[in-house]
Amino acid sequence: MNILIAEDEPISRLRLQHVLEGQGHRVYPCAGGEEALEKFLGPEIDLVITDWMMPGMDGLNLARQIRYLSRERPYVYIILLTAKNGKGDVINGLTQGKVDDYMIKPLDPEELQARLQVAERITRLERSQREYGQGLERVVRMQTRKIRSAQEETIIRLLTALSSRDEETGNHVKRLGDYSALIAGRLGWPEDRIEDLRLAAMMHDVGKIGVPDGILLKNGRLNEEEFVIIKTHTLIGGEILGGSDVPMLQMAQEIALGHHERWDGRGYPRGAAGEAIPESARIVALVDVFDALSTDRIYRPAMVREEVLRVLQEGRGSQFDPQIVEVFFSLQSEFFRIREM
Repeated sequence: MNILIAEDEPISRLRLQHVLEGQGHRVYPCAGGEEALEKFLGPEIDLVITDWMMPGMDGLNLARQIRYLSRERPYVYIILLTAKNGKGDVINGLTQGKVDDYMIKPLDPEELQARLQVAERITRLERSQREYGQGLERVVRMQTRKIRSAQEETIIRLLTALSSRDEETGNHVKRLGDYSALIAGRLGWPEDRIEDLRLAAMMHDVGKIGVPDGILLKNGRLNEEEFVIIKTHTLIGGEILGGSDVPMLQMAQEIALGHHERWDGRGYPRGAAGEAIPESARIVALVDVFDALSTDRIYRPAMVREEVLRVLQEGRGSQFDPQIVEVFFSLQSEFFRIREM
């Protein structure tokens, strides 16, 4: 085994090194906790033997630091050495220091050899369990990606079929998912919620399935009566997506209902304002307008970049959440890159 020694007393350190090397181990001797911690980050260490009482970083602190640093590394067995032999000392060393074993000085070479044999078995077991767990995590991540990919393809195919009645396309809904995920990532959302949002955002206009073609495909400005009808797509979408226990679909419902609400409360269908609007819907509200302005529609050509940015900036604090506008502008080059792709 590769064994790291932390012992500030030179004679004890040399004696321990001699015993361990005589048993066939590769030894890395250190005169203190700081040196041992630095050396631990080099070659792969299987076992650490550390004195408890050392100047500077003591053995307990060293053990805690090694445990923290080895979370993503192979398991490391730690033995704490000390002259203390009280019951309270043993319990303190094993619990507070997160060590595996505890030996009283002076060391008996035969006892040390027996304990190292136990340490080697436990280390192999811990490492195999960790590798097995990491393997399961990889399988779960891979299966999750496959499921997400299948969900995304299904959503895009269904919405593209719906888009034959509208100017929307599969590319449009895919962009909205990517835009929304980009903003959510900058806002610090957890990865699983970001992926939910990526899919949920694509379904923001699913309620348009209930809007007549004559209104949906009209080449020109809607009159007041037609506008009342088009606004019902938010409620229709909410009904279509409602009643699910799936978090992604629950988010899709709140987006379908809320992506035409405004920060100042002058939106529809409920006139919600500020943080009463779900953050997912506030994100989609902005990216939907961005994509609409920057792409050709049947009733007008795409705006130039500067004009798009001006409109979004003017909507800050009235139509859009000011924080989301700020995030958008910090990422605007990424938005236009996605748009071009």
